[in-house]
This record gives sequence, C-alpha cells and structure tokens, in this order.
Amino acid sequence: MKKLLSIVVAGVFLAAGLGLVRAEDSAFVASKGGEKYHYADCSVAKKISTDKLVKYAKPEDAVKEGYKPCKVCNPPPSADALVATQDGGKYHKQNCKMVGNMKTENKVYYKDTAVAEKAGYKPCGVCLKK
Repeated sequence: MKKLLSIVVAGVFLAAGLGLVRAEDSAFVASKGGEKYHYADCSVAKKISTDKLVKYAKPEDAVKEGYKPCKVCNPPPSADALVATQDGGKYHKQNCKMVGNMKTENKVYYKDTAVAEKAGYKPCGVCLKK
C-alpha cells in the first residue's frame, strides 16, 4: 500500500513538473466586460474563455475594478470579511472549520464584528473566542 501511494504521489509531482497539473494562479476570476467575479473553481467561471479571463488574488481587487460577487459561488467581498448563514446565529472567520458546513447560497458576509452583531449574530466560539 505504501509503495502504491508513493507511486501516485510521484506521478502527481511529475505531472505538475510537466505542466499537466498546475495549481490555480489565483483564487478569484472574472471575465473582461463581465459584471461578476467568481471563485476560480466556480462552474460559471469555468466557462470563461482564456482570452477574457482576468485573475485576482484577493476579492477586493475584483471589487475595486467594479465586479460584483457571483450568485452561484458567492465569493466574499473581501479577504477579511466575516461570514454567517442567513438562518444561523453565529458569525465566523472565513477559515473557521464551521464555515465548511455552510451552504454556499446561504452565506452572508459582514465587513466587521460591529456590523455582524448589529445584524443579530454572536461571535463563533471556535474561531473568535477571546
């Protein structure tokens, strides 16, 4: 089993070295002339032709250029935005393990704790405990 795993890992590294597999250059993308920005792996983003593809490392960069978040993949408005669910009671950092359980279409973002708390949310006990 260990030998098989090492062969698979070696194959992935070889493929990456040959350019057959590559890491995503950016986390967010948009289409030149379009209105929305997306996570790079969004089903809508995958339809953007390479000649129209614009890449962004941070969502703020796409927002600065006038793009709005995609309604399919629901990317955050900024890298430090807090996230909650429409029907939940807690807000979280984006890297919180609890965020992985949230449905994409149910996520809402807040620019800071004051805004999240004004909307009726409490801080997550996992990622925002004091």
